[in-house]
Amino acid sequence: MSDRTARVSLCMIVRDEERNLAACLSPVADLFDEIVIVDTGSKDNTKQIASNFTPHVYDFEWCDDFAAARNESLRHATGDWIFWLDADDRLCPAEAAKLRRLLDHELTDHPRVFLSDTVLAPVENDQEPALVTHTRLFRRSPSLRWEGRVHEQLKPEPATLGYEQVFVNLQIQHVGYCDEVIRVRKERRSIRLLRMDYVVDPNKPTTLLHLGMSLACVNRTEAQRHLERLVAMDLGPVPYLRRAYCTLAELLLLNRKPAEAVKMTERGLALFPDDEHLLFVQASAWYRAGNYPLVTTALRRIIGGPSGWRQQFGATANVRCKLAPRLLGTVYRLQKAFGDAECLLQDMVRRFPTDNISWYDLGMVYVDAAHSEGFAWVVRELSRLANGQIDAGVLTALWSLRHGDVQAAGPIIDQLVADAPLLASPRMLRCEWLSRCGAPWAEQAQALRDFIRIDPDNGEAPGFLAAVERAQAETIPLVAYSAAPPALAVPLAASAI
Repeated sequence: MSDRTARVSLCMIVRDEERNLAACLSPVADLFDEIVIVDTGSKDNTKQIASNFTPHVYDFEWCDDFAAARNESLRHATGDWIFWLDADDRLCPAEAAKLRRLLDHELTDHPRVFLSDTVLAPVENDQEPALVTHTRLFRRSPSLRWEGRVHEQLKPEPATLGYEQVFVNLQIQHVGYCDEVIRVRKERRSIRLLRMDYVVDPNKPTTLLHLGMSLACVNRTEAQRHLERLVAMDLGPVPYLRRAYCTLAELLLLNRKPAEAVKMTERGLALFPDDEHLLFVQASAWYRAGNYPLVTTALRRIIGGPSGWRQQFGATANVRCKLAPRLLGTVYRLQKAFGDAECLLQDMVRRFPTDNISWYDLGMVYVDAAHSEGFAWVVRELSRLANGQIDAGVLTALWSLRHGDVQAAGPIIDQLVADAPLLASPRMLRCEWLSRCGAPWAEQAQALRDFIRIDPDNGEAPGFLAAVERAQAETIPLVAYSAAPPALAVPLAASAI
């Protein structure tokens, strides 16, 4: 323990966390003067593990209210400052050292709240993590309490009590959403609790925000309704409205309304002119509309725009350094500026050598440019990466379809479908292969239906299917077509070929 004079209490609420609690506490337990753990009904060994770290373990009957449980932990805390963690939060050694320096040198009698980013690991390997900014450390006050059944926040706003807001470069990893089953269960619980808050106050902005975001992957129509009510409140440039406008634009894109998505991003950018996430969704909308010059303009604004911290509300990480340049490389390719695309994407694989998508996009440049040496190099490098064999196989099949033996692509594609039955790109490849081989209309139609079942948000496949079904009904002679749309490098849907 250091010689600091301010006492710091770590407050936690837990339930059935025997697999997580020790991993959370072991790297950081010695940083705090006191650890307070409130258990809301564990049926495993959570409380026994907690008692190895602190004598201050208390029972609290769960009442469908995370804020109530957190306030119970505050009630037992005696420190001058409060820091909180969840059992599925992790601080690596470097971040724990940052926290130690913060606690030893930055805590005074002056009332402050310290904000830092929580990194939510993605479920899929090819996705980017998300960032959520939390108030993690604050000077204890009887006036500050947690509010909200879920996604709880400190109220009243600390600034109204004279607190200074300070952002610290401290990243906490949250591993609670890595498992898909657990993620779905938590999302359902959050929606249930948010609906309870909504019944009490259907006009509370933060409830509308969190309910809309939680419903975005479950019920798009209801999510859009809540978020539209929120942005219609005309609250001004409140930071969390960035996420509301982004989510609304993403929902419009998923509903195949790129023009409306552009308008939504314009509304958001009127309040937040340099927001990289709004600009990226706008670029994605222009991409869907095929307006590559405007895509390029938006992406260059992101890449060359001002950097700096801003409060995050579940926004995708690495937009400026990875997603925007990667999409710009794809746009260059589609405009046949192969040299520019190659230069940019080679820089991406140097900076992110394990990023499969950057390698795949570079491979697509070589496929389109018929650059055999570059293509062979990318396939070789991709094959060495985790899960890269599928991407390498897709590129190999594409090369055969477009520059080699079309018939030879068939077995490769069939193996890809068998190895990755839920992946969209091999299914789309199979549609193109059947078309180029002049397969019967019925077989082509079934392949397109299989693809749409895997990727229902694809905007082009339904048109191909309708054309094939018309041809099948009218017994039109077989004419090969290319069923493969350009690659999508946006985080809203799975990348197509």
